[in-house]
Amino acid sequence: MAFWAAAAALLIAAWSPTARANESSEDRALRGSVEHAERMAPPGRRPIVDTHIHFWQVTRPGGVPWPTPAEGPIYRDVLPPEYKAVAIPHGVVAAGVVEASGLVEDNQWILDRIRHDRFFSFFVGNLEIGAPTFARDLERFSHDWRFVGIRGYLTGPAEGITLSPAQLASLRDLARRGMTLDIISRGAKNPKDQVQALCTAVPDLRIIIDHLGGAKGPPPVDPTWELEIRRLADVCPNLHMKFSSFYDMYAPGDVVYPTPTDLASYRRHFDVLMTAFGADRLVWGSNWPVITLHGTFEAQIAIAEEYLAPFGVHVRDKVMFRNALKFYRVRRP
Repeated sequence: MAFWAAAAALLIAAWSPTARANESSEDRALRGSVEHAERMAPPGRRPIVDTHIHFWQVTRPGGVPWPTPAEGPIYRDVLPPEYKAVAIPHGVVAAGVVEASGLVEDNQWILDRIRHDRFFSFFVGNLEIGAPTFARDLERFSHDWRFVGIRGYLTGPAEGITLSPAQLASLRDLARRGMTLDIISRGAKNPKDQVQALCTAVPDLRIIIDHLGGAKGPPPVDPTWELEIRRLADVCPNLHMKFSSFYDMYAPGDVVYPTPTDLASYRRHFDVLMTAFGADRLVWGSNWPVITLHGTFEAQIAIAEEYLAPFGVHVRDKVMFRNALKFYRVRRP
């Protein structure tokens, strides 16, 4: 009884007027975002913040760099109203758009599409790290409150992470602004040793590896992948892992390929990520509409909810929405 009494006292103290008065502006803004998310959740549901969705318009003049006709069903216009119709019934209260195009002006195209809809509460742009125009472009887009960071090392020079003086200048510019870096690390794309060099070279930059860090099924877990994941989590406290795009574990690429929807097919890889990064550094995201090539939006949420349920609602909420709000510093102006 003494333990629970002490715990209750600490909880009451944490939410007392005095404690709130001593909050930093960042903590106060985060608390406001959390409380808003909880208010917006449908009755009987805990909120979800989706940190990884894409929009494009293939029918616009000039088309888009990606997807191409080779991607089949997703080679069509994919715009905000469609996503909201899919996501809101499943408890998604806010979403972050991740730029799929390497064209600088497409960052503005996305910002224009979501400008009047606060449901899309943050945007991860796409700028080439180390490009001569990086600082100018980042300064320009940073004036929009939704622009919270970039996805890097996906387009541009094939060598990826070099940490050249130009790249380091770009990365330090991001860090100085309090912005984030999303990155893919799977196969030959940004190997784990390069990611480790990146996060240690710029330790004050918040970095997140997308899509399960390149996990590949079926079980058993590849021991090399597990070793690399655990080393990254240990060495890089500024590194998060996006608990996203589960179907990528089985799909051979962005092609139509049905994948498993049972938790058992994913659990052992999820366990590696959970024990390596912990509940504070896992961040959920869908990768919609790309995931529709392999499975459904609702099935992926169901897999995540089933996996997280035994950890309790506190851990579930961290992974499914709280960590997203904190990592991307999602604010409502």
